[in-house]
Amino acid sequence: MDKNEARSALDAVKNTDHAMADRMRWPLWRHAIFGAMMALVLLAVALPDPGRMLVLAIVLLLTFLVVRDDKARHGMFVSGYQKGRTGWVMVLQFALLIAALAATIMLVEDPLSSPLFWAIAAVLLIGSTALSLFWEKIYRADLKAGRA
Repeated sequence: MDKNEARSALDAVKNTDHAMADRMRWPLWRHAIFGAMMALVLLAVALPDPGRMLVLAIVLLLTFLVVRDDKARHGMFVSGYQKGRTGWVMVLQFALLIAALAATIMLVEDPLSSPLFWAIAAVLLIGSTALSLFWEKIYRADLKAGRA
């Protein structure tokens, strides 16, 4: 392989990364479903066993539907666990979920009737949705820069 062939191959990879960055856009509802799934995990912790199992089953069903939609829309599923800068967003997401769980366990006596619980759930839903949007922005920028 000569220099021109190698340069051409590298340019093809770069063009593919740029095309993928332009293509990898998720609608707002997709990000909101992620936020809702995080809030549902919090709700599951607050519920007694039969309700907990039902809510966790709903989270699993939503996960299946999101993966299926992503594959239909993009031909693949891109999880949040990627190398590079998106890892920090996932660390923030995990910290937000743990903080919401800890606050619920430590501060809320009867979650379902507590306005504090529902406020924590709302913060988790909105924060997780925002972090998902932020994750997409970083992921697309990393693809364009050839870092993903």
